[in-house]
Amino acid sequence: MTQVADDISVLPWLRHWIPGVLALLVLAGCASVSPQHVTTDRMDYGQVVGDSWKRQTLLNVVRLRYADAPVFLDISSIINSYTVGGNANAQATLPSNTNPDVFQLGAGGNWSNTPTVTYQPLMGDRFTRSLLQPIPPSAVFQLLQGGWPANLVLPTTVGSINGLRNTIGGVVADPGFTELALAMTRIQRAGGVGIRVEPRKDGTAVVMVIRRGNDNELGADGHRIRELLGLDEAISEFQIAYGLVPEKNREVAMQTRSMMEIMLQLGFGIDLPAAHATDGRALPGQRQPGEVEAKPLVHIHSGTQAPGDAYAAVPYKGYWYWIDDTDIASKRNFTFLMILFSLAETGQTTAAPIVTVPSR
Repeated sequence: MTQVADDISVLPWLRHWIPGVLALLVLAGCASVSPQHVTTDRMDYGQVVGDSWKRQTLLNVVRLRYADAPVFLDISSIINSYTVGGNANAQATLPSNTNPDVFQLGAGGNWSNTPTVTYQPLMGDRFTRSLLQPIPPSAVFQLLQGGWPANLVLPTTVGSINGLRNTIGGVVADPGFTELALAMTRIQRAGGVGIRVEPRKDGTAVVMVIRRGNDNELGADGHRIRELLGLDEAISEFQIAYGLVPEKNREVAMQTRSMMEIMLQLGFGIDLPAAHATDGRALPGQRQPGEVEAKPLVHIHSGTQAPGDAYAAVPYKGYWYWIDDTDIASKRNFTFLMILFSLAETGQTTAAPIVTVPSR
């Protein structure tokens, strides 16, 4: 009779712990990966990929100035796999004189994430298309049509246009080329220039349209552009072609640069270390004594110490090379260079390696 009473007195104590045990088991079974990780991963990985892209491009500009081969590694995929789990256990023991333990709880969990990044080197046919082939002249005018200013697009992508020579190897451009870029910028802002693609039997043809306007400034710029390029004053539409000089006065012939050449030209904006500028370690500029030095598209500093505030900085041959974060013109031009890489990537892209990530 006494033993039965003792067992009954324990029951209220057990009923007090049962809800807590059940709650612990439910929590362990409902562990999951929060959707918030999508936002975190997208922002963090995007920032890191962007910074590494800038540094890789800057490093290759520096390497080309030192007559070193550029190396590009594309990030073809980023896969992040998460694992979350948990376990819980509970044990109840009736109190006695020999075992004072009444109740025991235990819980455990695990969490892991394993990012998998796949790199693909730029080589073979993709290397040729992306770096060695000149940018199509039609693409130059598409950039103008898209809102990029002519005084940025033309000095960066064009070597010559209707015989007017751009800056090369640190040698200043023909005065007519600089004047053309400024006049094109003004008439572009006024909406006076555009392009049209015409289908023809021998392929599509791209036509540049210079609108005639009643505005004095627009009319003066249109007249000056025709004069600089040697174009017919009586017409408003001119065919775009690749070449050094036009075949007729109704054609705009331009020699465009490849991405390799653009990076090489940007390399002449590097402030070389004094020792490297004189010992033949880096490519010299083509400017002759007495010639005016051209203003670089991107000003790249150098020094023995890492910069404290830089848009992009890379080490190379014992020195640091960087673009100052307060140099907005250099930053804009360098960003434009990276955008041009997407423009230069034409044709079918080589299939990236297939990555299989097992589920857990």
